[in-house]
Amino acid sequence: MNKSLLVKFLVIVLAFVGVITGAEAQVTTSSMTGTVREGTNPLPGATVKAVHEPTGTRYVVTTNAEGRFSIANMRVGGPYSVEVSYVGYESAKFSGISVKLGEPFALNAELKDNASQLQDIVVTGQRDPLMNSKRTGAATTVNEEQIKALPTLNRSLQDFTRLTPQANGNSFAGSSGKFNNLTIDGAVNNDVFGLTSSGLPGGNANTQPISLDAIQEIQVVLAPYDVSYGNFTGGGINAVTRSGSNKVEGSAYFFGRNESIVGKNSLGEKASDFYNTQYGFRIGAPIVKDKLFFFVNAEQVKVQQPTLFNAGDPKGVVKPASVADVDALAAYVQNRYGYAIGSTAAIPAETKSDKIFARLDWNINDKHQLTLRHNYINAYDDNISRTGSLFRLENNTYQFKNNQNVSVIELRSQFNSNLSNNLIVGYSRIRDRRASIGQLFPQVEIQNWAGTSGSTLQFGSERSSTANELDQDIIEFTDNLKLLVGNHTFTLGTHNEFFKFRNLFVNNYRGRYRFGSLADFYANKPSNIDVVYPAVAGTLPAAAFSAAQIGGYFQDEIQVVPEFRLTAGIRVDVPIFNDKPANNPAVAASFPGYGTDNIPSGQLLVSPRLGFNWDLTGDRSLQLRGGSGLFTGRVPFVWLSNQYGNTGLDYKSISLSGAAANTAGFQPDPEKQGSVGNAGSTYQVNLMSPNFKIPQVFRNNIAADFKLPGGIIGTLEAIYTKNINNILYKDLNVRPSVANINPALSGGNDTRPFYGSKVSSTYTGAYLLDNTSKGSAYSLTAEFKKGFSNGLFASAAYTYGQSKDLNSGTSSTAQSNWEFNQIVRNANDPELAYSLYDLRHRIVGSLSYAINYGREKASGTTISLFYAGRSGAPFTYLYNGDLNGDGATGNDLLYVPRSQSEIRIVSNLTVRQPDGTSRVYTPQQQWDALNNFISNDPNLSGIRGQYTQRNGSRLPWEHVVDLRVMQDIGTMIGTTRNRLQISFDIFNVGNLINKEWGRQYNFSNSSYQLISYSSSGSSFTFSPETLQPAYNESFSSRWQGQLGVRYLFN
Repeated sequence: MNKSLLVKFLVIVLAFVGVITGAEAQVTTSSMTGTVREGTNPLPGATVKAVHEPTGTRYVVTTNAEGRFSIANMRVGGPYSVEVSYVGYESAKFSGISVKLGEPFALNAELKDNASQLQDIVVTGQRDPLMNSKRTGAATTVNEEQIKALPTLNRSLQDFTRLTPQANGNSFAGSSGKFNNLTIDGAVNNDVFGLTSSGLPGGNANTQPISLDAIQEIQVVLAPYDVSYGNFTGGGINAVTRSGSNKVEGSAYFFGRNESIVGKNSLGEKASDFYNTQYGFRIGAPIVKDKLFFFVNAEQVKVQQPTLFNAGDPKGVVKPASVADVDALAAYVQNRYGYAIGSTAAIPAETKSDKIFARLDWNINDKHQLTLRHNYINAYDDNISRTGSLFRLENNTYQFKNNQNVSVIELRSQFNSNLSNNLIVGYSRIRDRRASIGQLFPQVEIQNWAGTSGSTLQFGSERSSTANELDQDIIEFTDNLKLLVGNHTFTLGTHNEFFKFRNLFVNNYRGRYRFGSLADFYANKPSNIDVVYPAVAGTLPAAAFSAAQIGGYFQDEIQVVPEFRLTAGIRVDVPIFNDKPANNPAVAASFPGYGTDNIPSGQLLVSPRLGFNWDLTGDRSLQLRGGSGLFTGRVPFVWLSNQYGNTGLDYKSISLSGAAANTAGFQPDPEKQGSVGNAGSTYQVNLMSPNFKIPQVFRNNIAADFKLPGGIIGTLEAIYTKNINNILYKDLNVRPSVANINPALSGGNDTRPFYGSKVSSTYTGAYLLDNTSKGSAYSLTAEFKKGFSNGLFASAAYTYGQSKDLNSGTSSTAQSNWEFNQIVRNANDPELAYSLYDLRHRIVGSLSYAINYGREKASGTTISLFYAGRSGAPFTYLYNGDLNGDGATGNDLLYVPRSQSEIRIVSNLTVRQPDGTSRVYTPQQQWDALNNFISNDPNLSGIRGQYTQRNGSRLPWEHVVDLRVMQDIGTMIGTTRNRLQISFDIFNVGNLINKEWGRQYNFSNSSYQLISYSSSGSSFTFSPETLQPAYNESFSSRWQGQLGVRYLFN
């Protein structure tokens, strides 16, 4: 039935396109609107001609009966010259106009009756994009000059989206970055599968989706009430690319940094040798003047950066006293199993990315413009990170490879003065591969390394990288038609995406073995064994399926009066899944009402929206704007792929612990993992609620923009978001609790339930993807900007925001999203708590000064500063262990004891010292240290006798200031300006001034397992020596310099 629905829809769409023969995409272009009058009388039939001077692109329309005109699908940027004429009246000319991405330029002309003498009135027109009649919701636009002037460490989109006051890394408006929507020239360029934390395709290979030199302008929208915007519940990010023009212009560039221009760490140690280089070129030129243009950009990025916390580092796992233990281990594994575990020294992890972007623009005539572009990326990234609690040997490295080919064709049409259209068709081919380096071998984890609790040494083939591939093929079709009728501008459009996926992911395919100590490894006594193997020997099934997301919308923009504009529209999105997962009858019998083949399809998700803009003074010195509406996003397809790949029919699993794991022992042959122990028939299944719906939120905002004395533009903005459909995970295989945990653990004060049994021993887990409407977010923002006539520009913004949810959806697997969601009582009914994307306080500011001088102003100097300060990131205090017996280790929130009687510590704790000796802590010493820690921790001292909350603790404030100094040395050769541009950026410049400034703070997985629980001893331990500071020793906490050299000609 779904395929039939899809076919019918396509027939309707194609018929629609056949009639219209074009379309407009809101986020690829800009527009110009206004009125032509004589005094208070409208002039119908007046001619408005706009010319994009760099390319000669012409747009010609006439005014309607109300004297209104609208020019759609205009090239972003400028300068434009505009001429307004009417027979018998003086014409008016406007020059120097630049139009912003997605922000219509308002131009009103008043003509004078003077039939005897026609005379042009020349006006230079620039407007602040904030004071715009079509602006309703929160949005930030970064123009070409800002991209050029502001410091950028990675030359990435994120370096500029951070200018959005409501941004929190890749999160916007308190939502996960997985719920953002990235478009380039209006075409989808998302990580739609959802494997990357950045939400960008290729993010796992540490590459950007496009070179910064190919980008002209960037826009972030949070609450656009224009219904042509969709497919996000976080933020919408759109980048518009450069194009060729009538002038031959281009650039060759190099940016680089290494260890000599990086600050020392907290111990005064210099950075290890590394390099980070980016070099490339761009060129744009006419093929036929005023008619046909091309633009090409090519770039290569090379990075080599050594691991930190290497063997012999006192702050790492392998301290000087235990280096000999690692050497002995390497010799033992080589001699007994014939496997080289790899080096313990610093490993030069490499990253490389090649990018090519090409664009062709054709001015067919005054009514139609065609753009064809292609973006190619090939990248890889070595992953071998080490931390203060995990030491990975060299052959535990894995490499992530990414290849992208994205082609887009866009036709922009202005059929007549009232009818315009924009058509976009795109195809993306994305291939990701994650592979283990070196000889295949099971992953071995030796815990409590050197007698230190919480420290782990790891070697062998990385457990998630021995069967990990992803193929994505995406077709996009977008068509928008605009019609101007009187005071109404109607929009009729459709946006459709068609997906084909093949995802091979088998975790623990080559085996995962955990040992409680090095002695246990030598004695062949693993504490845990996890293996997943094919149900049919010799096969390796992948999750393969196709899907679509169909969207259609209608909107009416009403200019009620000259000062008040109302936008009302409705959007309908329909997710369609063409393939069903295989049906496993045993699962339906075990969990009535659920089936592995259930996947909701064809549901209509309706998103009505209403926005307004009110010019309160009539001169755009004070405007009130806002709106309310529903926004439908998309669910990361990896969460759905889990269901296709985990039906229980393709793979079986072995999960042993304790005595069973001891008996089974270690199997070193990666090809024989299915024979470990008594090979069972247990497996994991992933399910979806029959009523599951893709994410949807109700978002509202109200804002005032105003002009203050001295040319300052101010904004006060409030945004509120309420979840309609958010995600929630459950494990149906966990039986309801019938008792509480052992009261002796807390003197009876911790009353959380205890689980400890499963519905069926056949399943390692039965993870259900469901919906919840609980959760919300809000933010309050004050922002001020001012441009000065002498080349100085300043801006500052403050935002306070809060966000709460039931599950922040940080992982790509159902099991991880469930078991790492921290709770007190019931992991299947989690408490509403602060989201991982909770913002709190954030301050951003920028200051730049640019001056041009010399012949034809060919030379110049630019100095710019960017500041970002935020209250510390949220994190969670947890137990190490499974306190409530639900099978999830490390998701139990702490009960904070008021006294020693409220925590059971009965065993001595032995901790190995850096010099190789051991120190024993008695239960009293452990309590004294823990009590002291709680008393001095601002997150814990005030909640004694209570539970910690998920993301309820905060790290210290972070302050970062970045600086760019750029010098242009120019000369004129004929009419061509040639410039040598030298720039030097200093990131985290405060750390250069004072090593205590600019520090960044984080905990791995945004959590800290403060107290260890032993189920065998029914007691706790606390080690004062394994307390890890939240201070981040990586380069982000140090100042870094970057040298840039560029040659430009135009």
